[in-house]
Amino acid sequence: MLLGLFILTAILLSGILGVLAYSVMRPSNRIWPPPAQQARQYYVVWLLTLLSFGGLIAVGLLDWNSLRWPAAVRWPVGVAMIVGGNALVWAGVRQLSLKTTSGSKGPLITDGLYRYSRNPQYIGDIAIIFGWAILSASAFAIPLCLGGIAAFILTPFAEESWLEKLHGDEYREYCNRVSRFFGRRR
Repeated sequence: MLLGLFILTAILLSGILGVLAYSVMRPSNRIWPPPAQQARQYYVVWLLTLLSFGGLIAVGLLDWNSLRWPAAVRWPVGVAMIVGGNALVWAGVRQLSLKTTSGSKGPLITDGLYRYSRNPQYIGDIAIIFGWAILSASAFAIPLCLGGIAAFILTPFAEESWLEKLHGDEYREYCNRVSRFFGRRR
């Protein structure tokens, strides 16, 4: 069962990575961000995302601590990263709105968390997945976690041409001022 779930989750994550890579290379025919919230691309991407991350969690639970890492390290570090990542994600959602976070058009937000990073929610998502990799200490979950982290690193590249088209010079100036992931530029 574990091996089958691992393979299925790896296939789903490969699908997400493929969708994102395609969207980066072919922005005029992109799949993410979707052309509209009710478009089939929206449902395909979110279904792949939810299933793959659900699989990632299930694999970690089924193979719990197969690496035999000490609980004294796993629990405080893993839980802190998961909680901190969630705090960052939900603070970003509150700033952008759930609809805009889900890939819909919205205003360009450049204050609050977005004053320090163009993608604070993705940083939070990466922290959550990294925290799960540490907490689960699963030889099967860790490669899947790396795939999930790769997806959140790749996602901004799929969104940038869309955001530039949507917000024009204002977005280009914002990119010159604020880094993709961490820190302000001079």
